[in-house]
Amino acid sequence: MGFRTHHLSRILITIHPIIKATTTRSLHTALPLYYRQMDYLTEIGSELRLTEQKRRSANDRSWELNAALVRVVMAHEASMEPSSTNQDELVKEEESLDSLVKETVLSSAFYDNIVRDGLGDMKTESKAHPRAPRLDSLSLKMEEYARYKAFRHFLSEGNLLSPSAPCFVATEGDEQRAVVTDEEYLGGCILLCHDLAKYGVSRATNAVTDPDAVPAVQKARDIVSKVLEMLLEFDFRNGPLRRKYDGTKYKLKTLETVLYELSVAGAGGGNKASSRETTEGGPLKKMKLEDKKGGDVDMTDYDASGTIPNDEIAAIKLRMDHRDVLRERLIKACRDGQKSAKQSIFALHRGDTTRASNLLREVETLYNNDLLTILKEEPSLRSGSLSGVLEEYVEGIMFYTWLHGEDNANGGSSKKPSCKILKPSELPLSVSSEEYLGGLCDLTGEVGRYAVARGTVRDKESVKLCLDTNKSIQNALKIMGKLPGSIGKKQTALIRSVENLERMIYELSLMEMTGREVVTAVEDSPEDIGGD
Repeated sequence: MGFRTHHLSRILITIHPIIKATTTRSLHTALPLYYRQMDYLTEIGSELRLTEQKRRSANDRSWELNAALVRVVMAHEASMEPSSTNQDELVKEEESLDSLVKETVLSSAFYDNIVRDGLGDMKTESKAHPRAPRLDSLSLKMEEYARYKAFRHFLSEGNLLSPSAPCFVATEGDEQRAVVTDEEYLGGCILLCHDLAKYGVSRATNAVTDPDAVPAVQKARDIVSKVLEMLLEFDFRNGPLRRKYDGTKYKLKTLETVLYELSVAGAGGGNKASSRETTEGGPLKKMKLEDKKGGDVDMTDYDASGTIPNDEIAAIKLRMDHRDVLRERLIKACRDGQKSAKQSIFALHRGDTTRASNLLREVETLYNNDLLTILKEEPSLRSGSLSGVLEEYVEGIMFYTWLHGEDNANGGSSKKPSCKILKPSELPLSVSSEEYLGGLCDLTGEVGRYAVARGTVRDKESVKLCLDTNKSIQNALKIMGKLPGSIGKKQTALIRSVENLERMIYELSLMEMTGREVVTAVEDSPEDIGGD
């Protein structure tokens, strides 16, 4: 008896996992569609968590850099006081700031690797692209760092700091990376003009007792004038740099006004060798730069004096002009890609699945042959037009798959919507989590339009499938919790879509109760939306 009991127990233990698995599958099959399909967002959950973790880390580092910059500026101002004789505190704060900046620049965790070329570029340990955008507000902090270094260099050398200066190069082993980008360097130069204007006013305040006040203000005026002329060579598009640039001319005006007022007040600074008021025999004119010969400023003379690193500035301009060309190429290509993606959706609503499939393949070819090449050279161009194309493409291919599954061989001849929702890894193109979620939310609008078409022929079963699909997406987004900013705006339309579909089901049920004919099986529906 004991043997039989033991043998029976072994049999039950053996078949228990099979029974459990079978029961689980049966239960899963019996669940509503909107519950069974909620697993397609689990793939990007880890990516969203990693992205959020990186952004929080970058935000913390931004605060650390901000605090370090404030401390070093305070130490510098304290060292400028006449009574100050100890520079140790300033040296200590500058070393701390330089170390923090170097660590930030060399860490891949503080960059947004948005190339998405399928090479695992979302991993924290992946090497960041040289032009990868910085996360959070780190780029602004790097501008402030360039601003401080440029001002310190002006005080010691009297000219503009070169973009290739040692403080702008971070090295660790064989790895070398520019501390500031071209845009951050130019932003630092613009902010330097603000500091020079304040510096000029501060020095002019002590012109009575300071024999070098007027020459110092003149030098600041000359640097600001040169920076302004340098910036005029650039074609700044609407953006942060353009807005900062617009205020530079007012800083030049401030310094010119200070010099004019000092001249009227008779302040010569006590230094006749460097005072234009006493050596040139003529008054300084407001808003008019004069050289030693009394003529307009010759920029070539300033170039020869080394006030501005013209060769390196010219190289920056060439690189930025090239990026503008890339941007124009990308915008043109994106216009074609977005048109094809939109037309594929229209074709699906018309039932022209062959054309829809061809249009989606056109977008894939355009991305792989043209857009990805530009993106690998200049990753910052991904945001905007390119993200819009990919979002539209995700919407199109997900709508195609929702209607026909992956039945591409026969052009999607199935009469019944597959209701399959592609996971990110099942998409032919690599997209970001925000692009995927954007396309997914937009898919609900197309599903709603499909439901209206089925509702006009009283196909209640198809409308019910549409409602379950949109509920599935709505619930999956709720489970994910925090979503990218742009996705939150799309959820209002999703909620409205679910409410409209529920109302449609109710109206079709009323029709059924009144004895009117209602299609109860999708396979027997009189209209084949997905067929050729």
